[in-house]
Amino acid sequence: SVEDLLGDGSNLGVNVKYSHDPKHPVGKGGAVLNALLNGSIPKDKHLIIHNPDDVVVDYEGSFPKDIVSGHLEGVSKGTSATVVVTNQTPYSYTGMKVSDNKVTQIEMYPMIPIPTHIGVTIFSPEALKLFEKHFDLSKKADFEKELFPILAEQKKLYATAILNKNWLAVNNPKAYKNLLEYIK
Repeated sequence: SVEDLLGDGSNLGVNVKYSHDPKHPVGKGGAVLNALLNGSIPKDKHLIIHNPDDVVVDYEGSFPKDIVSGHLEGVSKGTSATVVVTNQTPYSYTGMKVSDNKVTQIEMYPMIPIPTHIGVTIFSPEALKLFEKHFDLSKKADFEKELFPILAEQKKLYATAILNKNWLAVNNPKAYKNLLEYIK
């Protein structure tokens, strides 16, 4: 487990704290709220959340420094949270251009030019205050579904981008196999 591997972090020169869900799963929004309430996450610091099934690979430069720099740029423009996105994502199917019911063009896994959240989010202390307002520990809730629309409506959600080639979404057996091949 992560705790067995990292312990309290002292062997790595860091301080690691753990926050476990209460008696039942509470989702990512509830997990952040729980960690704020039990003191595992300080309320007065910026928080980076990196979903475990989203892997950043072959990134040129410093991924943490670059996303924090992007976040601070957003904060200077009045936002309170930052999503890391890729500006285009491969469509999982065969794309086709159809004219008069005839297929005129085929493209395997075409790139869709819609920014996609890669599972990395940074919250400022201002945004962390919203967790107590919008989440409770009685039900499972994710911040992407609940909080992102609120922040977007208020123009408080910033985006900073990385290249699609630097992101692996490992959320199905095929993607896991691809990750194992990449690691080899």
